[in-house]
Amino acid sequence: MNILIADDDPVTLKLLASRLGVWGHTVHQAADGNAAWEAISGTPVDLVICDWMMPGMDGLELCRRIRERHESGYIYLILISGQDSKADIVRGLEGGVDDYITKPIDMDALHARVEIGARIVKLERTLNRKIEIISANHIQTIRMFSRMMEVVDDELGGHCRRTANLAVQLANRHPDVSDAETPIIETAALLHDIGMVGIPQSILNKRRTEIVENERQLYQSHAAMGARIIGEIAIMKPAALLVRMHHEQFNGKGFPDGLAGDEIPVGAQLISAASIYDNMIHKGKIALDGIPERLQRIRGYQLSPQVVALLLEVNVAQQHERARHRAEELELNDLTTGMVIAANVRMKTGAFVMAADTELDGYSIDKLKHFNNIGAISDKVLIRKSTVRR
Repeated sequence: MNILIADDDPVTLKLLASRLGVWGHTVHQAADGNAAWEAISGTPVDLVICDWMMPGMDGLELCRRIRERHESGYIYLILISGQDSKADIVRGLEGGVDDYITKPIDMDALHARVEIGARIVKLERTLNRKIEIISANHIQTIRMFSRMMEVVDDELGGHCRRTANLAVQLANRHPDVSDAETPIIETAALLHDIGMVGIPQSILNKRRTEIVENERQLYQSHAAMGARIIGEIAIMKPAALLVRMHHEQFNGKGFPDGLAGDEIPVGAQLISAASIYDNMIHKGKIALDGIPERLQRIRGYQLSPQVVALLLEVNVAQQHERARHRAEELELNDLTTGMVIAANVRMKTGAFVMAADTELDGYSIDKLKHFNNIGAISDKVLIRKSTVRR
């Protein structure tokens, strides 16, 4: 192993380096905590042995900094101290230290502790390699399924990619979605229509209102079929569950299981919302400014009020992104008369407040500030760049 020793006592430093070298380890030395921290930044280290009491950065602070790093590769930490009270030991362990040894140093005990550290570090490295292999296989599997959809229908592949991107945006905004759940939602969204590969193209080309009963049943089978396809792979089972439920509706009138409200996992609700939004834009050709009205029609029906609110936030962000090349986002307090609104201003509910191309005067500025004060709109609006005077 690569071991770093940090100790301001040159005699102890030399003794530890000699013993660790005899035990077969590669040893790096640092005369204090600051030098040790610099060494760690540029040297691969598996285990650190450091004295608690050192000038400048002490050993405990060094251990805390190492633990706060977010780089891959676990570093095993052994703290050496002349203090052996229970309070001192607990304080060291709370600082992220793995093991604690008191002075005078018992070399046999140190040897045993180093061997324990070596086993833990080796186990962590082995697990990381296995995770990397599993992750690589997982990504390859997703790509394979995605390409299969594109072979059947290129537009279907595009819809799924856009749905996955939007589902991740919604997941990042949703308070009940953890970081660990977001990749599952992304995977399920990317493959949510994989079951379509088993549906005749003649049915897929029809409008929903044109499909007759037996065709409707076949079409509705795609959610359960998609779940079965990817659910055959153990690592994909969580995503398969969301694929099965992505056509469930908040009011319980969806398929295949007729789930309602909180019976539908949040991930499935977000995938459904992202798919509906994408279809409004790309199939329905609905302008972004017309989206809020359409979303309000299905609020509490197909989608929960909370999810509709998130979609409205995303829609506003999309409008702002499209307008940035010709507009500038300004805080309400920076508005002056003569400026021109670049995009319709709407409440967080989607309700209309002020039209694009409105030239601001004192009354309209006060109106915007009023709506902001009651929490109905944000504190920024898009203004045409050509009307902004510096």
